[in-house]
Amino acid sequence: MGIYEDQCTYCLDVVLMVELSAYRTAVTIGRGRICLNRIIRFIRIGCFLHLTALAGSLIFLASLSLISAAWTGSKSPLILALYTLMAVYGAFLFLFAELDVFSRYQNYKKAKDLFHENGFDPRIARLFIHSRCQRDAVGVAARDLGIKDDLSRYYHGVGYRWFHVLPDFVFKRPMIFFSFRYWQKTLFESRYTLKHFRW
Repeated sequence: MGIYEDQCTYCLDVVLMVELSAYRTAVTIGRGRICLNRIIRFIRIGCFLHLTALAGSLIFLASLSLISAAWTGSKSPLILALYTLMAVYGAFLFLFAELDVFSRYQNYKKAKDLFHENGFDPRIARLFIHSRCQRDAVGVAARDLGIKDDLSRYYHGVGYRWFHVLPDFVFKRPMIFFSFRYWQKTLFESRYTLKHFRW
């Protein structure tokens, strides 16, 4: 009896270890899939902004090489200052574009939860209508939920097309660029945690 009980306990321990390792593998694969899907959504949300950031980084790197060439070639200080301004512009362009993508990612998560809870509602779509970047982010959320056609019809019905890149307020209230609220909403949107989804 004692030997049989020991063998059963050993078999049970082996089965538990195998199940536990399978669970850990499943959790690891699940976390990897979640991370991959989040990265894919992050890229989809800000394609235009990521391209802008890429252009900014190329301007920055090209300006750095021009600065080093001007420094060793003893060019005039005016040329050196111009290259330095180009480098600063490239760095800020990259930084602003990526901060804007992060803010749009928060819009995506919030819109996805709101659409999941309420279905397609024009009032929700209207919350994110102000810029092309917001409309793109909400479009990714709508695509994930299968309501992209409804959202596209709504935006088309209120007059937005693919070429409406500049935000509405640029023409209505151009002085908004000098307000704290604009920069907070554009670059430093508060972090939103999804309630119903992992990505």
